[in-house]
Amino acid sequence: MHLIQTDGGIIMYEYVKGKAMWANITSPNTRFQPHKYGLTVLTDPDTASKLEGIGLNQVRDRAGQPKYDEPAFTFSKRATKNDGSANVAPKLVDVDGNAMDVAVGNGSEVTVKIKPYKNNYGRFAELMAVKVENLIEYAEQDSDIEEF
Repeated sequence: MHLIQTDGGIIMYEYVKGKAMWANITSPNTRFQPHKYGLTVLTDPDTASKLEGIGLNQVRDRAGQPKYDEPAFTFSKRATKNDGSANVAPKLVDVDGNAMDVAVGNGSEVTVKIKPYKNNYGRFAELMAVKVENLIEYAEQDSDIEEF
C-alpha cells in the first residue's frame, strides 16, 4: 500500500495489476445513471486477498458466485461531481508514462491506481489512473457479422 501525505491527512493508494475488462477510461459509460468511468480487473489470488483485506468485494454473479475464472474487481469514478460539474477522467498512460487516448480492449495488461474509500453502502475504490503495459485495442464488431 502506498501512502501520500496531503494538507489534511493521509490518502492511501493501491496499485492493482491484471487484465482489463469492460474498460471505460477516457470516456464514461453512459448506458446507466450515474455515468461512470471504470473497468474490471482480473487479477491473481494474492492480490485478491490483499484487496479483500481492505474490504473490497470481488465481482459476483446474481447467484453470489465469482463471475470470472480469475478474481475480479471493478473500480469506477463518477463522470460528474455532486454539484453536477464534470469530474476529470482517470489518467490513461503507457508504460513510459505518456498520455494515451485509446479504447482499451478486454485482455489488455494494466496496472490500476485506486483510492479506497468507505461510505454508508460499503467499501469501494475510486479509479484514479490506468497504466497500459500491453494494449489490446478495442475494436467495434463488424456490422456484417451482426446480420447473421
